[in-house]
Amino acid sequence: MTTLADGSLLVAESAGSMLWTSTTSRLVRLVDTNADGVADGPPQVLAGGSDLPGMVTSVRRVGGLVVALSSQTARESITFWRTGASPSSPLTAVGRLAFSFPTGTAEFGHTTYALAARPAISDPTSVEVYFNVGARGNSESTPMGVTVGLAASGTSIQFQHSQLAADSVHRIVVGDAEEGFTVSTPVQIARGLRNAAGMAFDAAGNLCLQDNGIDTPGNPNVSFSADEFNRIPAASLGQTVYDFGFAETYIRYSDGVLVENSPPNADAVAPLIAFRPIDGRKSEGAVEIAFAPASFGEDFSTGCFVAFHGIGGLSGTANTENPVVFADPSNGSYFHFVDNQLLGHPNGLLATADSLFVSDLSWTGSVDGAVDGVPPDMAGVIYQITAVPEPSSIVFVVSGMLAVAVFLRNSVAIRRDHTARCGCPAAPARLG
Repeated sequence: MTTLADGSLLVAESAGSMLWTSTTSRLVRLVDTNADGVADGPPQVLAGGSDLPGMVTSVRRVGGLVVALSSQTARESITFWRTGASPSSPLTAVGRLAFSFPTGTAEFGHTTYALAARPAISDPTSVEVYFNVGARGNSESTPMGVTVGLAASGTSIQFQHSQLAADSVHRIVVGDAEEGFTVSTPVQIARGLRNAAGMAFDAAGNLCLQDNGIDTPGNPNVSFSADEFNRIPAASLGQTVYDFGFAETYIRYSDGVLVENSPPNADAVAPLIAFRPIDGRKSEGAVEIAFAPASFGEDFSTGCFVAFHGIGGLSGTANTENPVVFADPSNGSYFHFVDNQLLGHPNGLLATADSLFVSDLSWTGSVDGAVDGVPPDMAGVIYQITAVPEPSSIVFVVSGMLAVAVFLRNSVAIRRDHTARCGCPAAPARLG
C-alpha cells in the first residue's frame, strides 16, 4: 500500500487460486471521504493487466512516480509508472527492470520482495529506489560467483545489463525529465542479509530494514535464528556497504545467544533488535515495517511497526506467530501491538500522518488453495488503526476498509467472514 496525492490509498492486488503462481496484478485506488474506515465504493483500477506481472509485494510513490515490485517466479521485476492529471487518472507505465534469477540447482529460495523510495539527495528531481535481493539458501551465504541479472526495458538507460550480488540491498536512481526516463547503474548498499523483505526510511534519513532469520532445518515453521531490525546510517548509504552477518553471525532464537561461526565475521554489524518470544508469545516471519504516525503520540515517536507473517497456511487461534509488533530501536524494546492469533498473515503496513493501515494477506491463512470455498485472491482485508485522544489517555480504533487488500475481490462478505473466523473485533473497536 501507498498513498496518492489526495490521501487515497493505492493498493497492490494480485489474482489467482494460489499466491505463488499468481500471474497478474493490478493497482487500485480506495477512497474514504467520510473517514469512517470503510471505502466509499468499489476499487478503481489505475493500472494492471499485461503491464504488471503477478505477486506484487511492494508499491511506493514519490511525487509523480509510482514503483511496483513483482515477485512472480521467472518474471521478478520493478515496474515504473507516472501518475496522471488527478489521483483518479490511470497510471502510465514508463519502464521496467527485469531480474534474472538462476534456475535449476542454483534456484533461489528468496528472490526480491521489498522497496524503499525517496527523493534523491543529490538531485531532488530524481528518485532513489532501494530493493533487496534475497539469499539462495536457508542457512548458507550465496556463493560469490552466483549473481542475479538485471536488465532495463522501455527506458533511456545508463546500463545495458548488471549482475547483482545476492544476500543484499541495492540502490538505483531514476529520473523523469523532458528528455526521457533514466535509470542509473545499481549500487550495492548492504550485504549479509538472508531476506530483507521490508525497508523504510526514518525521519533522519537512515535506511531501516528487517531480515528474516534462518529456519530450523526440517521444520521451517520454527525459527533457528531470530528475525532482525537493522539500520544503515544516512551518511553511509552508498559510501559503505554494511554487512549484517548472514549466515556466519546471528542471534539464536531459542536463547538469544550471539553465534559466530569460525572464522568469525569481523565486519558483521549487530542488529538493533533481535525479535524473540515475549513471555512465550512468538513473532516469526517479519515482513513490512512502517514508522509510527505522528498522531500516535510521544510514546510511539521513536519507533516503528513490524508485521509478521507467522505460520504459513494458518490463521486466527492456530497462527501463534503473527503479531504486529511495535519496536523502538532507540532502546531495543518491542511489544505486541496487535497480538498474534487475531489475524491471518498481516504482511502489509502503511503509516500516514494519522493512521496505521494493516493489510492481512489472507484472513483464512491459506495462500495455496481455497478454504471453505474462499480462494486466496478473495481472502485479503485492510484495517485502519487511528489514535483517538481521550481526557487521560489515547485509545486506538480499528476499522475494516470495505475494499481490497492484497488478494481481495469481494470485500463486503470477506470483511464479515474475517471478523467471525479470526475472532477480530468488529469495527469500530479498541485495542488497549
